[in-house]
Amino acid sequence: MLDELKTLIALQHVDGQLLALEKAKGDLPGRVLELKSQLEQVAAQQHEKSETLAATQKKRRSAEQALQMAKERKKKYDEQLYAVKNNKEYDAVTAEIEMAVADIDQAETDILEAIEQEEALVKEVAEQEGRLGVLQNEYNEQQAILTEREQETRSMVEALQQQRNDLVGKLRKPLLGAYQRILHGKDGVAVVAVARGSCGGCSTRIPPQRVMEIREMNQIRYCESCGRILVYDDSEEETLHKMESASAPVAV
Repeated sequence: MLDELKTLIALQHVDGQLLALEKAKGDLPGRVLELKSQLEQVAAQQHEKSETLAATQKKRRSAEQALQMAKERKKKYDEQLYAVKNNKEYDAVTAEIEMAVADIDQAETDILEAIEQEEALVKEVAEQEGRLGVLQNEYNEQQAILTEREQETRSMVEALQQQRNDLVGKLRKPLLGAYQRILHGKDGVAVVAVARGSCGGCSTRIPPQRVMEIREMNQIRYCESCGRILVYDDSEEETLHKMESASAPVAV
């Protein structure tokens, strides 16, 4: 048997075990990543809302200061109105009073708008904080379960990974590259045995002459349909022979 075929069979066996261990985690890794993404998104939204709230509060305080200043100006000009000596002074003071009144109206409008925005933003920030807390708790819970499962299989995964590294070092780079491409493109199965004259990966029928060639195990051969590496498994032939012998009629 070609040594590289032996190595490929062993490598597929190791990769199959690694894949099984990964699948045993279920959808936990994907769920943890999804929760992490949601957490980051909600946290960013909460931060943005908090900044908008702070800006609105600052705007309200500025409007309150403007209101106070406008009221003081109006009070001052109201007092000056009683001291005017002619129509020109009266008109000038009256104009200042009207400007102060307009500023008061505008400041009061700005304050009311800011208060309404604040109330809405305070509610939104509280909702975001609540959602963030729920997501954080769920993320912590799922991450803890995933970490526990990873710890349970860590020693096994490390041992398998070491075996894999040893096997990979025995293969030519072009062959290893081909194996890796097939492995990733065919759901983790790159090497399959011929089963009942068909590809063990896609079940495509293989001509008898080609089956004989594959049986020699002296060359890397690929399935013409799915592209997987084909090998021959003697144990299947032995099993079929035993089944045929068991079902054969007994001579009397």
